[in-house]
Amino acid sequence: MQKTVLIAAVLFLFAANPAGAQEPTYAPSALPGAGVNYETRLSNIEDQMRALTGKVEQLDYAVRRLDQALQRMQADYEQRLAKLETAPPQVAVAPPATKTPTPAAATNAPSSPSATAAAEASGEPANPEESVTGTLGGLKVRGEKVTGAVANPKAPPLPETPPDYGLTPQEQYDRAFGLLRQANYEEAERAFKTFIDKNPQDKLLGNAKYWYAETFYVRAKFSDAAVAFADAWQQEPKGTKAPDSLLKLAMALGALDKTDDACSTLASLKAKYPTAPESVRARAEQERMRMKCGKKQS
Repeated sequence: MQKTVLIAAVLFLFAANPAGAQEPTYAPSALPGAGVNYETRLSNIEDQMRALTGKVEQLDYAVRRLDQALQRMQADYEQRLAKLETAPPQVAVAPPATKTPTPAAATNAPSSPSATAAAEASGEPANPEESVTGTLGGLKVRGEKVTGAVANPKAPPLPETPPDYGLTPQEQYDRAFGLLRQANYEEAERAFKTFIDKNPQDKLLGNAKYWYAETFYVRAKFSDAAVAFADAWQQEPKGTKAPDSLLKLAMALGALDKTDDACSTLASLKAKYPTAPESVRARAEQERMRMKCGKKQS
């Protein structure tokens, strides 16, 4: 009887609090809408970082302009100081003496014009008793004559404002694409390169790299184009421009007489992107036939 009561008590305790039973916990990531909230916060942080980057560039440019302005002020100050040094001193003129000069006084008479010219040519004072009365940096003062001054000091020119200064990443991309549409390929190349360097995490980076490569291809710079198209494909192998990048890479390799590599690239395009746009697939088939790589890659 006692054993039966003991077993019943144990079963009651297990029923009240089962061993190993735990209340369900929920990770923050399992809550509905948590992922969307994190993505929104991350997007806001990225926007703030872009805005701060733009402000830093503006401050950097303003500091450079202030530095150039200070250099101009310093040059102007030095020029004014040089003018003050070259101005003849105001010396009171004494009335002429009535006393006849003695032989000793005659020995202190000025030397002849020829001697004065010879002394000036040699850089020495015409009168041995005349000495340097003062110096200021590179300036040398001998009596009332100042040498070593810069006649027209000039400050270095201010740096030119970059054409994309103060633009957002979207505006930088639109400017570069506009230059490409105008067939201004050299400026478009520089604009896309600047966008790529300044915005390595932007959502438009893959497209920018593709059009950057295109600026080389249209100018028949096939070696540079092949490298740039390969980089564009590696940037976003699942992006919208990935099939176009592989197609243009194959075409650039074909233009460089690297037929085997071009055919291999076209085969990869067909295998990796069977649902690529019809225009891309049709052009790829034309290139395979033109380079006669159907047998190699079939």
